[in-house]
Amino acid sequence: MQEWRRKKGLMRASAKFSTRFEPMEREVIGDLTATVSEALIARAQSAPKDEFAEMLGVATGHTEAPQDPKLARLLPDFEREGDEEFDGDNGLLRSLHENDIIRAKLENLQVVNAALGPTGGVEVTIEEADAPRFVAALNDMRLYVSEDDRGGEAAQQDREMLMEWLAYCQDSLLQAMMD
Repeated sequence: MQEWRRKKGLMRASAKFSTRFEPMEREVIGDLTATVSEALIARAQSAPKDEFAEMLGVATGHTEAPQDPKLARLLPDFEREGDEEFDGDNGLLRSLHENDIIRAKLENLQVVNAALGPTGGVEVTIEEADAPRFVAALNDMRLYVSEDDRGGEAAQQDREMLMEWLAYCQDSLLQAMMD
């Protein structure tokens, strides 16, 4: 991957950011966006139905944290261990906000998919307004693949290399944004 570059046009007020991925890198990012999106969609679709909330037009989600550690990193509890809490606060907050959080994460991942394009091009250009969403999506991909104990030492090394590469991609875009 080439470092992200900021392009400022003469006729437009906002900048664009561009990079070039190797074909394999582009495929990895495309696969990761699909995998993370599918997991988030499955989580949202598995939420219990509350007929009263539906009558009021209020979307509700799960009250319990995901059992899958990958999803639990993307959708952590609202309260930390040891925080003062009232009975059921965390479950209530989760049921009210988890669907909105999932929707925002899916929209961020869609920005990445749109930038990659339908033909799978390796030249990627994003608008300045989409750059923070692209960074957030890269962060979600990193969180999703981190700390998985399955697959042995070789798989763990592959995951670590993938996480480092995603962190480099994220850092490069952040540096271009701050330039």
